[in-house]
Amino acid sequence: MDFEPAEPASTRRSLLGAVGAASLVGASVAVLSGQSAAAAPDRPTDADRAALTEALRLELAAAALYELAAAKLSDDAAVVAGVMAEQHEAYANAIAGAIGSSSTGPNDDVVSELSEAFATSDAQAFGNAARSLENSAVATHTALLDAYDSVDAVALTASIITVESRHATVLTSLAGFASNLDEMLGNSADALDLTGGAA
Repeated sequence: MDFEPAEPASTRRSLLGAVGAASLVGASVAVLSGQSAAAAPDRPTDADRAALTEALRLELAAAALYELAAAKLSDDAAVVAGVMAEQHEAYANAIAGAIGSSSTGPNDDVVSELSEAFATSDAQAFGNAARSLENSAVATHTALLDAYDSVDAVALTASIITVESRHATVLTSLAGFASNLDEMLGNSADALDLTGGAA
């Protein structure tokens, strides 16, 4: 896994600007594997379920990391970490519902690589580590989005991308970049190869 910034690839401004989340879902459905939206299956295919299982494990890893941070932080930062943990857990549950099963657990590579950074009582250091995780998660879900066959997989993933982009903005502010619009609205993270390493 590689959580270091890369060359600028996308921006939250482009994802969350005038077109909004509804347009993101609609545009994604329209490009489903070269099919028209009408031809796409509603329910996740076998290939979708395999990819969604890895996405679920990423969400569980994020939840575990935020729980670790919440136990170390205090005041508002602890509240933020707790809310983030709950939201990632909720997305893991939503994915599990979509694929009809749960995973074997969180992505151990993600947890192992980021545990030390998240086990901090420093709110700004937490914000920096967490914004990196959120940006990588957004990039990863965005990369997966284009490969999904089903409407349900696309719609669920688009909703995750929208909220996790907002997470990243909040955390970037907490990390001390509130006055830097490039940092606040940009995402230069690489998508993760969920089988190990960066994509």
